[in-house]
Amino acid sequence: MKARRLSYWLFLILWIPSLPVAASSVKSPEPPNPTIVFLGDSITQAGGYVADVECWLLAQGREARILNVGLSSESATDLLPAENADHVAKFGFARPMLSARLRRTLELTKPDVLFVCYGMNDGHAMRGQPDALTRYAKALENLRDAALDAGVKEVVFLTPPIHDAGPDAVADDPHERNLVVFSEWLVSKRQDGWKVVDIHGPMRRELDGIRKKNPQFRFQKDGVHPQEEGHWLMAREILSQYFGADLQGLRASQGLRASQGLFKGNGEPIHRLVSKRLKILQSAYLSKIGHSRPGVPGGPDTQPGPTIEEAGEKAKQTRIEIQKLISG
Repeated sequence: MKARRLSYWLFLILWIPSLPVAASSVKSPEPPNPTIVFLGDSITQAGGYVADVECWLLAQGREARILNVGLSSESATDLLPAENADHVAKFGFARPMLSARLRRTLELTKPDVLFVCYGMNDGHAMRGQPDALTRYAKALENLRDAALDAGVKEVVFLTPPIHDAGPDAVADDPHERNLVVFSEWLVSKRQDGWKVVDIHGPMRRELDGIRKKNPQFRFQKDGVHPQEEGHWLMAREILSQYFGADLQGLRASQGLRASQGLFKGNGEPIHRLVSKRLKILQSAYLSKIGHSRPGVPGGPDTQPGPTIEEAGEKAKQTRIEIQKLISG
């Protein structure tokens, strides 16, 4: 236990930019290249906010191994058959549950920092259930314990995005009500030492502000999956709340990626290559981990992705292309 605590604090001093380091006459060792893993549902699998976070790290000259192993339709909570019935009727399969693949995921990816974003599927499946928060909270507590036991140095929870039922929807949306309760509980866990980035609160406030001028605006056309603006908002909150980034009022990912001295005018192609690299690795790791979600590599009746070794070679070549553009 003492050894784990020592490595944890050493990691924080060397990597987390928001923590001050005491002045010393001895030159500090170079920061390590941590493995940062993103775990979540379809919003994470889509990867827009993950790519934006990696672009910012690259723009700061910070090297890290980024892996996105989000899985569409997945819930953190172990759902009951009745809670999955509507999903089975609509899509022909039950929502996969994280507990079925969590151990394999942690063993294979070996995160130093683990970002976790769940709640959208949990909130929908358990809408109207009086014990929804209790079960969701227990699931995330178990997730955190498993991650720390596996050697993860920092577990960072993201509150789920909003459920945007549209400007004409009834105010009392049971799906959104669950997400509000989940988010409030997560934010409260900061008092217990949990690392939590609030996505839900800023997204709701920004949506309400935009709708004063544009009543029909939506971050999510389907109420669930954010478009580019929503993914940038998620990245913005991670970068500002966790990494301490000064984003100078940027209101879209294009601002980060455009010619503002960050990437010497090559922001857009760099972002495309970062997204490509993430997808290559995602396909390989999900295939190796395995899961029950059809239509995604690693799932039943689905073409598997490349091996991790093959994906690594492809990702390496893509990284070389990225570095050439960064060097300009």
